[in-house]
Amino acid sequence: MAARNKSAPSGRGRSKTLNYIVIIVIAFLVFYLLILPVFTPKGGTTTTNTAGASAGTVSLTPSTDIAGTMVTISGQKLPANENVSATFAGKQVALSGTCLTSAAGDLQGCNFWVPGNETTGTYPVVVIAASSSFDASFSVPQYIPPVSTFVVTLTSLALGLITQVATRAVVDLNKERRMRAEVSAFNKEKREATRAGDKVKLEKLKKRELAVRQEQAKVSTSRLKVTGITFIPLLVVYYLMATFLGGYGVIVAFTPIPIPVIAAPTLNPSLFEVSLFWWYFLSSFTFSTMLARLLHTTT
Repeated sequence: MAARNKSAPSGRGRSKTLNYIVIIVIAFLVFYLLILPVFTPKGGTTTTNTAGASAGTVSLTPSTDIAGTMVTISGQKLPANENVSATFAGKQVALSGTCLTSAAGDLQGCNFWVPGNETTGTYPVVVIAASSSFDASFSVPQYIPPVSTFVVTLTSLALGLITQVATRAVVDLNKERRMRAEVSAFNKEKREATRAGDKVKLEKLKKRELAVRQEQAKVSTSRLKVTGITFIPLLVVYYLMATFLGGYGVIVAFTPIPIPVIAAPTLNPSLFEVSLFWWYFLSSFTFSTMLARLLHTTT
């Protein structure tokens, strides 16, 4: 009797592993949907209330982030051709960029730094142009670095572990390795026959090619099944994580290295900030590579 392939998971083993994955995903959803909301205050959103002679509006980008980040003020229908000023929590802030309204009363590219001593809460921002004032609000979320750094890192690690465990449960890794080796040998043999101009051998290889490609497609389908199992739960967890931390662009980590696109400058010239999206991307890439090697899910 042929020896059983120990690396190929049995039906019962796969079912048990998938049950563990479902339990972990449910635990994440309970944590983000039921537990975190209890300890998370309702953050303020950008408003466009106005006072004064003009009926214009202003908005902040972002309207939720940590202290020390740069915020851009935009406005419409403000007093025309006027320099603007702004206060944050009742204190004057220094503005930079283009802080002169256009002839149509539009304001674009006027920036200020959120004061570095502000803690969790919602703060009024007042933009003043001529005799008119325009109100908005800025929120500092409850979870800020290093807590938010840890939350994102731990979440990416857990999600990476779920994906790798699902891969081991669904994919026959030994079969996949054999298939990859067979395809590689087939392609090499075909290249050599092509270079040698061996038409007889190429004809034989052509007859084998369809069967080889079909087997390769079957193995690839297993990887697609893993994506199908994990994609929606991982997307939901990422959405919930972004919601509770303050948004997809909220700053969750710092680096001393000025990485183009990924890391932006802060009030501290020796530190650069990394948003949730990029920190999650870097963490996921790092942990997925490490876990794949540790759990031998690469072929």
